[in-house]
Amino acid sequence: MGEGWHNNHHAYQSSVRQGFKWWEIDPTFYILKGLSWVGLVSDLKTPPDAVLRNEHRLGSRVIGRAAAQLAASFNPDHIAMAIGVALEGPALSSLQCKLAATQQRAADVLASLHLPHLPTRHEILARGIAMFARTPSIDDIADRAHELILDTIGARLRPNAIRLS
Repeated sequence: MGEGWHNNHHAYQSSVRQGFKWWEIDPTFYILKGLSWVGLVSDLKTPPDAVLRNEHRLGSRVIGRAAAQLAASFNPDHIAMAIGVALEGPALSSLQCKLAATQQRAADVLASLHLPHLPTRHEILARGIAMFARTPSIDDIADRAHELILDTIGARLRPNAIRLS
């Protein structure tokens, strides 16, 4: 009875329609529309054009979930482990001391190391566009995913978090 298009309900919850496209058959809507013609039902709300075109802004929880999914697709645990292996031994201790002393000195040390590639915001945005339906919220998703990736890698690189074998 239209429940196959239940995801549309989450896009615009006050809509009487669950099938937004012409090919999304929604028998419940057809029945309610018929009842409105005979006066038994009134004030049927339909989604605005922006929702039908999938151009509405997403909620912060949806953006957060999508960003987490996008960030996980870059495997930050693997990146952090590769960085830890690249910094094995005295180089790691040296780097940690220098990071504590000054950001500029740490930047010099990092510039001299051969670290694995960290995804740029542009790369994250490109993958997000490929992974998700078109939405004006894609920039918010990419920004949050970028933060999540950097936070995860940073957490794995903290002195107590690195376990090299």
